[in-house]
Amino acid sequence: MRIWLITLIACSVLNASSITAPLLEVDGARATIIAENLREGMSGFIVRQFDADHSTIIANARVEQANSTNNRAILAISEYTGLHQDALPSGIWTPKPSDIAVLAYDYKRALLIAPNDDTYDAIAKSISGVEWIHPDNYAAFLSNEGHQTPLVDDFKSYCTANSVGLLYVQSANQLFTLDCKSFTLLQSTPFAKVAEKEQTPFYTRVPTIRGAWWGEGSSSLKSYEPYYLDIISLNNPKNKVKE
Repeated sequence: MRIWLITLIACSVLNASSITAPLLEVDGARATIIAENLREGMSGFIVRQFDADHSTIIANARVEQANSTNNRAILAISEYTGLHQDALPSGIWTPKPSDIAVLAYDYKRALLIAPNDDTYDAIAKSISGVEWIHPDNYAAFLSNEGHQTPLVDDFKSYCTANSVGLLYVQSANQLFTLDCKSFTLLQSTPFAKVAEKEQTPFYTRVPTIRGAWWGEGSSSLKSYEPYYLDIISLNNPKNKVKE
């Protein structure tokens, strides 16, 4: 129970409301803002307000650097692809000062990857204020993609399409919290798995995830723990992942 309480407290910051701040300076694909509670890797978007009733998202944003001393942060700006539709025209706008950065917008919706149902239930019950997207839904997505083993791009694509902000992964007696759209590690908290049983590629009630004939991700995952530790550490070289 003590471990669960630690997890609840540690994750509460990430489950807060979205963070908004005007752009102060824009230099090409970088912009500067001032806001509290920012962490490197937090994703979001840039909004332009045309008038009192009309606004639109004009770019993706990700916190590239965050200074907790003065709350100043640098955002990496890229093309917005969350509502991509070839059949409709799209505007071409370049972010400018006074546009609004909206970060951690979907952090109240989360996907949890756990090795068994007991661990899944324990984690889900220990973190409040989260709308959990059941892994059955993600398993169905993987089956459609033909990936028996989830790839980093699968997490990013799924979370972008379904407005899921956070990804929790339990492994190596840790609960890793990642921004699901950038796959950046935001924090890790001690959390031992509740039962020894292990389900691959993760706990789900979907009996079979279909695999493609060939290609990355098409083969079944042999072992749960080393795989997730590997993809988290490889995609977060600045963060030392405890193994």
